[in-house]
Amino acid sequence: MAETTGEGPQGAPFFDKDRIQNSPEEEAKLERKHFWRIIDAFRLYRVNVQEQVKRAERQFLSLPKHHQDLLPDVLSNLARISQCADHNQGIMQAIIHNSLHMFENIEYGEREDPRKVRPSSTFDMDKLKCTIKQFVRDWSETGRKERETCYKPIIQEIQKIFPSDQW
Repeated sequence: MAETTGEGPQGAPFFDKDRIQNSPEEEAKLERKHFWRIIDAFRLYRVNVQEQVKRAERQFLSLPKHHQDLLPDVLSNLARISQCADHNQGIMQAIIHNSLHMFENIEYGEREDPRKVRPSSTFDMDKLKCTIKQFVRDWSETGRKERETCYKPIIQEIQKIFPSDQW
C-alpha cells in the first residue's frame, strides 16, 4: 500500500508511489534481486563494451574511404578501448569474486541458478561505467587532477572550519 506523504492539490491525499511498504521478507527478496542484477552487469561488462566497439567499427567501416581517411586514429582508438575493457573486466571479476562477503550486515547467499546470468539493461551498464570512472578518479594516478579539483575545495573548507590544531 502506498504511503500518504502529505496533501496533494486542494487538500486531497498525496501518494508517493515510490514509497510502497513491503514486508521485511519482500524487501530482502527485492534487495537480493537488485544485488544479482548488478553482479550480472559486472559479469557482462566486457561483452557490452565489445559489442559497442564492434558496432562503432562497423559504422566507421561503412563510411566512404575518403571520410575514413579524415579520422585516421579511430580503429586504433577502438582497439585501445577493447584492451581497456579486458583490463577492467579483471577488476570486475575481483569484485564479483568478493561480492558475497562485501557487506558486513547482509549475506546474499548463493544465486538460485548460478548458470543464469541475465542481460543487463542500458541503465545498469551506464551506472557501472560511471562507477568505473569514479574508481579511476578516486584511486588512480590518472584521476589525481580530477580528484584534486573535486575534493580539494571541500577538504580546505573542512580544514578551515575544523583546524587540526584545535582537535
